[in-house]
Amino acid sequence: MCPQGAYHPTARRGRPRLCLLKRKSGDWQPPGRPGNHRADGYHHFDTRWLDLRVSSKWRVGSSQGGLTIMNDKTNAISVEIFSNLFRAIVDEMAWRVRRAAHTTFIRETQDFGTALITPEGEQFAVPNNTGGISLIGIPIKPLIDAITDWRPGDVAVTNDPYSSDGMVMHLNDIFMLRPIFVDGKIICFAWAFLHCSDVGGSVPGSIDSENKEILQEGLRLPPLKLYSSGTVNESVKAILQANCRGPDLMWGDLAAVVASLHMAETRVLRLVERYGAGAIKSAMYSVLDRSEKLARLALSTVPSGKYRFTEYLEDDFSTDTPVRFCLTLSVAPDGHCTLDYTGSDPEVASAVNLPTGGQRHHPMLSVALMNYAITKSADIDVNAGIIRCIELVLPEQSVVNAAYPAACGARVISVMRLHDLTLGALSAVIPGNVPAAGGSQLAITSLSFHAADGARRVVSANAVVGGSGAGCGLDGVSGTDFPAAALKNVPVEVLETEAPVRVHRFGLRADSEGPGKLRGGFGIEYVFEILQDGVTVVSRGKDRHKFAAWGVAGGGAASCAYAYVAARDGRRKSTGKKALWFADQGDIITVAGGGGGGVGLPHEREPGQVSSDVLDGLISVGRARDVYGVVFSPDGSLDVTETELSRKYMSGTRSSDQFDWGAGRDEWERRWADAYDAVHLRAIKLPQRSRRDFQVRAFLALRQQHPEGLSRAAAERYLDELQR
Repeated sequence: MCPQGAYHPTARRGRPRLCLLKRKSGDWQPPGRPGNHRADGYHHFDTRWLDLRVSSKWRVGSSQGGLTIMNDKTNAISVEIFSNLFRAIVDEMAWRVRRAAHTTFIRETQDFGTALITPEGEQFAVPNNTGGISLIGIPIKPLIDAITDWRPGDVAVTNDPYSSDGMVMHLNDIFMLRPIFVDGKIICFAWAFLHCSDVGGSVPGSIDSENKEILQEGLRLPPLKLYSSGTVNESVKAILQANCRGPDLMWGDLAAVVASLHMAETRVLRLVERYGAGAIKSAMYSVLDRSEKLARLALSTVPSGKYRFTEYLEDDFSTDTPVRFCLTLSVAPDGHCTLDYTGSDPEVASAVNLPTGGQRHHPMLSVALMNYAITKSADIDVNAGIIRCIELVLPEQSVVNAAYPAACGARVISVMRLHDLTLGALSAVIPGNVPAAGGSQLAITSLSFHAADGARRVVSANAVVGGSGAGCGLDGVSGTDFPAAALKNVPVEVLETEAPVRVHRFGLRADSEGPGKLRGGFGIEYVFEILQDGVTVVSRGKDRHKFAAWGVAGGGAASCAYAYVAARDGRRKSTGKKALWFADQGDIITVAGGGGGGVGLPHEREPGQVSSDVLDGLISVGRARDVYGVVFSPDGSLDVTETELSRKYMSGTRSSDQFDWGAGRDEWERRWADAYDAVHLRAIKLPQRSRRDFQVRAFLALRQQHPEGLSRAAAERYLDELQR
């Protein structure tokens, strides 16, 4: 008899052994098959031949590797086994989507996701290597509830943020859901989303940061059945294809998703056949509960208290007025965290709004805390259980909780800035355990052109991101940023085959890093030439052209991003953050991301590390000397004596306990931060729909009348006059 909470070591010849136990008279006992008992009283099997069954009747105890709890629920071993079985299904779903998809953005960039969903709408299994962290734990319940007559073979579809209560976050993301029935009841759902390269709207690719309302951004499809009992709804299919610049490619991608959902159903039903519906249902919730528990343990390492931070988008893409995000992070001793965004700006007249539907839990506003929990817990399953202990407070009709008809196509810009916002709040309380700010840009370029067959096509080129911030004892990662790390590069050969372009350069941008003892990652520079007339280029998601990624603890801010076009006549024009450009043959377009912020004093960085970056062409000799205090001889060798003298001079010239915002934000804070706060406090007292309009008009008037800046008191007096 094996008491609950016990395990028994039965190692033989170095192989793990299992003991199979059967409930009898309230205790766990070995089954009564003669001949397999040993003196220890257990029934032994070699794991190579064991057909594991886990139900209310049988339990499995591990003979090696630690303690297994025996109780009436799925035990620790079975949770781990089922977690891997579930993950194998969603990994296969993702593989099928990628292999069968038609567009470059799905096949190469891999902006899609797959998951298994509980009947209540929680993702209990997601792939490890496909899909972004910002969609793990997305609330699926609104789509489940929207369909009132689920039947086997149904596939629901939607891309509408405002009828899905924050599930979908912009129109290009098409969500699809298939119920999986066992004995006439839904045991779970198979889910997938993909980023459609075009869903209509004002520009190719559908997303322009300057759009004022969602009606400019393309087709809104409320929750409907794309398939009913296995038969395609031709009317819904026709609507989708009629509102897309590449209808056949779109349907090819959707068909790949439908195939993956069908495959998931087949795999889940095989698990049910083998292990029983009860075991599968129990395991679904057990893997979620375990992730929640481990997330709480990880987040409880943050000292309890309240921590505040403020971040900005440098403008709202329509005017020079910034967009402010405020956060109060509250951490409880049990690891429960609250992200309170009170004080953030009202929703804006551009496409950076977040239509979160007022959800209490949402991954796009919790990315940094989710990353922290995953980093601190090597055993955690990445699923919706992680965000159960991360609660949100979202002001109504604010930029973090927008209402219809606010535009939201470029919402990723705000998501990336909220990531840095949370890192800033954590930096003060757990210094060295979180990174500095990242490049916070995800500039995705769409090319629209007439193909050889006369058809108009839309192709997505490479995403241009910045570097990540340094931290946690490591330099920042170059060429990627944490919130966008799931997106892959498009091979040059693929892009040049599919679109009339020639790629001149796709590489790391020298001297773009935030300097520090740990330097930030380097941003990307993307240079490509247009090979025919009449090509429309849309490059949305550009940011940090003025407010660089900040450094911390003496580390420096990074370089800012930029974008420009060089025409074939030699003229060069900055395109800034403008998304739309009508290109001619011979135009050479450059889009560059900024670097990530640094951590620690730059002159304390190991000279050998600086030398390596110089040899790699990532840091110039002049920057190495002026910023890091590392001096090179004329022959290119490290001058140890001059380096020591240079660093001795630098010592004490820079504080190690401050944020470095960069020149752009420093100047703005000095002139306008107090006045902006005064305007915000006036704006939030107005009716919700008029708040941002007043904020923009008042702030622009202040800047025109007082270009040198003004204090809060002076701003208050001016606002009194303005509102009379």
